[in-house]
Amino acid sequence: MRRFRWDHNRDALEQIDNLHSSAREIGYLRVEFPAGGDGSRIPWLSLEPWTRSRAVTVAVVESGEIVSPALDVALCSDLVYLCPKVVLRLSTSTAPPSDGVIWALGRSGRAALARGLLETRDLNPTEAVVLGLATAEVAEDCPLPIPDDASVASLTAARDLMRASARGSSGLALELASFRLLFAAGDPEEGARAFLEKRDPKF
Repeated sequence: MRRFRWDHNRDALEQIDNLHSSAREIGYLRVEFPAGGDGSRIPWLSLEPWTRSRAVTVAVVESGEIVSPALDVALCSDLVYLCPKVVLRLSTSTAPPSDGVIWALGRSGRAALARGLLETRDLNPTEAVVLGLATAEVAEDCPLPIPDDASVASLTAARDLMRASARGSSGLALELASFRLLFAAGDPEEGARAFLEKRDPKF
């Protein structure tokens, strides 16, 4: 798993460019976010490519208060893990949420969007997970609950399904295409065989 650590003292746009370059390869890209942020905003045109990278982007937000621009990058990642005592400052009494935060709220659903736009209270990890803004709460320095040895086909299918907003017949078509991709890659057969033979799978 490739790793990157956000630095609040460095230029945000420069760091976004570095992340875009790192996320061009299939695999996981883990980005660690310490508490902090100066409240500046990232233009959506600079942030939007982060939401459609080839890599599966994984944000780990450490305990403490985090605000934009780091908050935008974290919440626009594919998987968002929050350490205990994280405080998400989505907006202030004088300014609405930034473009990246609004995009993340919209992706999470109506409840998250209403909470982020109509209330200025800070968000804690438990509420963020319930609203769908975060994947899970994890203890600091603990392994993340994601498989490091996933195959390229599995990662590709999981990435596309996580990002999909399709519903109805379009959603079913995407699910069927992902199912066929995985079977064509041989992952299900190897997984079942490895389980029966009590060994680690080799994708």
